[in-house]
Amino acid sequence: MRKVFILALLILSAFLAACSGGGSSGTATLNWSLLALGYLLLFLLARAYLIAYPSRALARAQMEGLWAEYVQGREEGQKQEDDQKKRDAREDVRQCLEKAKKLLQGSLDKAKKLPQGSSDEDKKHQGRGLAQFWGWIGSLLSLLFWNGGREMAAWALMHRAERRAVVLMGDEEVRARLVRGLGELGAFPKEEREFWQKRLKCALGLEGQGQKEQGSLSDCQKLESKEQRALLEEFLAALYDARDTSYARLLTLHNKAVWLLLVGLGLTMALVYFAPELLNGLCLGTGLLLGFLGGFLSRLLRVVATKKLPTDYGAYWVPLFLAPVLGALGAVGGYLVFSSLMEAKVLGEGLRPLLSPPAAYGLLVVLGFSERLLEGLTKRLEDQALKQDGQDKEKTKVDS
Repeated sequence: MRKVFILALLILSAFLAACSGGGSSGTATLNWSLLALGYLLLFLLARAYLIAYPSRALARAQMEGLWAEYVQGREEGQKQEDDQKKRDAREDVRQCLEKAKKLLQGSLDKAKKLPQGSSDEDKKHQGRGLAQFWGWIGSLLSLLFWNGGREMAAWALMHRAERRAVVLMGDEEVRARLVRGLGELGAFPKEEREFWQKRLKCALGLEGQGQKEQGSLSDCQKLESKEQRALLEEFLAALYDARDTSYARLLTLHNKAVWLLLVGLGLTMALVYFAPELLNGLCLGTGLLLGFLGGFLSRLLRVVATKKLPTDYGAYWVPLFLAPVLGALGAVGGYLVFSSLMEAKVLGEGLRPLLSPPAAYGLLVVLGFSERLLEGLTKRLEDQALKQDGQDKEKTKVDS
């Protein structure tokens, strides 16, 4: 994945170099290309520092907590443990957490080979220096071109470790974890939530407060400690599977945003290069920049005016990143649609001055600001085209 991004940046640099010559058109293309490249780099840096780094830090903190609780905190118990099942569980927990730690640290699988003829001290010193250097480079690139794969794999391993750690819990801990599970049922869809709510209450021997709930639990029987432990393992497996699925969806959303952003910026650069002029003497680069401004203002106002913002692993960053690019493309596309509607006489003649500067500048900002305006104009053009097509068919039938 990193190689693909690096290759894309190299191609983009070559494109900029190719566009740098050739008069005013080449200068305009170069300026917009530099702006697009700057926004792409800003996006990568913001995503690395504000999304990838906190996500990795959260996963690392969880891993260290599990390591302290189930590995370091129970070493003495492991030495004195006679139960083979518990020893196997501790070893499985250790291996899962060690793998998760390696994933989050981003350690290189292969070290750089040192030249032959070096002394042992030189090899040791050079090896340590090279390992630190390449480790730093690898960590930086993994954050800059982050796709969430390491965190997703690490969370899956940590969740397996937590499930296996049920074997190490005492009876009181198992019961307390089942009670806590009653408060975590929101991760499931309705039918599955109702199923687990009934199973957990049955396992704990809890009685309902109302007759309806008592009737639903009348055939339940409190489970023994071994049965509670087995039920807890299955419940945790379902719970963590639901959480991992939700996290995978969010990561997919981030990766789709990267793809859309790259395609959007590439499309703007292609438009500036192949069609540098809009209608009525407007510069395409100016139109894109004004639409970019409108898209940014729309998202800025929503952030400032809203009373509650979601905090779901950085998913709200996706519209923040894409809104300016959408505004730039929407402004240019909306301007062309607006011009088509004026030529088709679908809109009143009083709006025609909006096609020429300086009023056109305000129109471009509004088109970048409002997605609904762009949708409305497109709908008007679509209705007019369908209406005209129907009239042509009716006329053809009458003539025949």
